[in-house]
Amino acid sequence: MSLRTATAPAETAEVAGAPSAVTGVLRVARLDLTLLWRNRTALFTVAGLPLLFVGLLVPMRGQTMDDGVNLALYQGTGHLGFFLIFAVFMNLVNVFTARREDLTLKRLRGTALSDAQILAGSTVTAAGMYLVQAVALLVALGVAFGGRFPADPLMLLAGLVGGGAVFALLAFAVSGVTPNADMAQLTVLPILFACMAAAGVMFPLEALPPAVQEATRWLPLSPVVEITRTAYFGQDYFSHGAHPGVGFFEGWGTVARSFLVLAVWLVAGRMLARRWFRWEPRRG
Repeated sequence: MSLRTATAPAETAEVAGAPSAVTGVLRVARLDLTLLWRNRTALFTVAGLPLLFVGLLVPMRGQTMDDGVNLALYQGTGHLGFFLIFAVFMNLVNVFTARREDLTLKRLRGTALSDAQILAGSTVTAAGMYLVQAVALLVALGVAFGGRFPADPLMLLAGLVGGGAVFALLAFAVSGVTPNADMAQLTVLPILFACMAAAGVMFPLEALPPAVQEATRWLPLSPVVEITRTAYFGQDYFSHGAHPGVGFFEGWGTVARSFLVLAVWLVAGRMLARRWFRWEPRRG
């Protein structure tokens, strides 16, 4: 099933003026939203799949884990990071692959828009959709699942912003090695499944051997999950096992390594994006 997004020349012309930096980004973002609404398959990937995962929390309501943590809240805080895969990573891989192959990116580069504005416009759209999902999930956790206001909102925001930047850069890179829009659904699967299975999203990692636990910490989603859970519960979710309560400064010290891992992925993602991202279809 194709996720190709058709862009008419007239729609491309909407961004053909000589806009300021902010105006150019917003024009591309508006174009992205219009085209996403027309592509029902892509819209379901971005919005429908997160709704399904929220629905999976309902049977867990009121259940507790061995350490007394509410199971629905544990899974839900993992979803706060996991939804980056849908709204940012998968969405941008689909967008840039389809637009490269139908020459939309090439036409956009022929306008007054800079490369940075074209990329930033699509990224802003993806980030905006993710923001809506994250806020809605936080409200649902508090209203329907007995949750609370995050213990450290600033840490939560920093972790999610860092994770969004990482997955946007990875999306640029993966789109470059994806041959066409039909294959975009397949090239994202290794990262999707790895993050689901080994980033502490769907189940605790304490049962895994220590060496495997250490390896999973280096997945791009793992530090985001560690940061979001520590920020939400006000407990140490970097250490696998007991999760003692932490104060403000102690909490930031606890997840310092998680932020370091995110920084490593930011550097790696930028390098891969610069090497692999393509504006035009491969010739021959």
